[in-house]
Amino acid sequence: MKCIQPNYIKNFYCDGKKCGARCCRDWRIVVDEDAYDKFSELETSAREEIFEHTEWVEDEREGVDILVLKLREDGVCSLLGEDCLCSLQKKHGEEFLTAICQSFPRVTYKLDEEFFQQSMTLTCPIAAKLILLQTSPITFEEVEKVTTRAVIGFKQKISRPVEEFLKIQMQAVAILQDRNFSINQRLKNLFEMFAPKNLPGVKFNLSKHSATITEIFLQTYATNLTAKRKKDLRQNYFLYREEILTQIYKNFGNVFENYLVNEFFMRCYPCAYSGGEFHNIKIFITACRVLEFSLVLTAIARKNLTAEEIIQIIYSVNDMLDHSQGGMDAIIDFAHSCNAENFMVQML
Repeated sequence: MKCIQPNYIKNFYCDGKKCGARCCRDWRIVVDEDAYDKFSELETSAREEIFEHTEWVEDEREGVDILVLKLREDGVCSLLGEDCLCSLQKKHGEEFLTAICQSFPRVTYKLDEEFFQQSMTLTCPIAAKLILLQTSPITFEEVEKVTTRAVIGFKQKISRPVEEFLKIQMQAVAILQDRNFSINQRLKNLFEMFAPKNLPGVKFNLSKHSATITEIFLQTYATNLTAKRKKDLRQNYFLYREEILTQIYKNFGNVFENYLVNEFFMRCYPCAYSGGEFHNIKIFITACRVLEFSLVLTAIARKNLTAEEIIQIIYSVNDMLDHSQGGMDAIIDFAHSCNAENFMVQML
């Protein structure tokens, strides 16, 4: 077994006291078979105490009942203590956590019988700081152990032999980490790596970009605005985009480099979504532009952004894209709707 992972993973330590245990609230925590068996093997009083915090609910997607941990009225897991630590883990050890609790924020893919990939999602604020604030480029290492029980099968989505896929992925990462180029030029270089050859020369049109990204952003956030308010957003973005992004990338270029690299690796680009590798690259770049839009609008309102505020914006955007219903739909639809030339005009 070989697991490819970024260097930051070995430095991660979960501590709910540092983030208010954000991952222990507002979502359904399924009791997997392994956890259920461990609970059942405990002595009667301990077993009953745990199962008092569970309930059977219907899984609408699968049409079956599943066992989940109960949430309190405020949406917090009923096993979370006032100290923001899991009472289950404190009493019985980490091995008694459900698979999702034991694994999060790690994201693990099984590429084939031999190769795995493991990284971390930025929807964990502690992981986000660990990943985004490091000043040196993210490096990767090969280990012989997968440390999580929740593993996503990915073999069917890869369009190349695994060794070739990993090689292409690292070539793309190298482009995103090439500090001889601006962030914008790195995205152009990434696009050209996967785009059809001999594309005609076209120029980026800021006006078209502003109109397009405004619509994508509003659809992503399911926001209905008046025509005037929408026009104001588009014009403000048009007027201040270059100035604000230039300043942000000058001061926090490492944050965005780390964001791009982690997103590319963590989501298994260029095969994250169906539709082919080039389609995936268009999705990746468009999602980056959505983040830029959010940053520019926030900077206009707040004048200056700190590293902490930028990380919070990245966290919020990723949370929306990952956890809201249809969060990625507008981005995927746009990438599907335009050919290479139109994409370059509007996004590059």
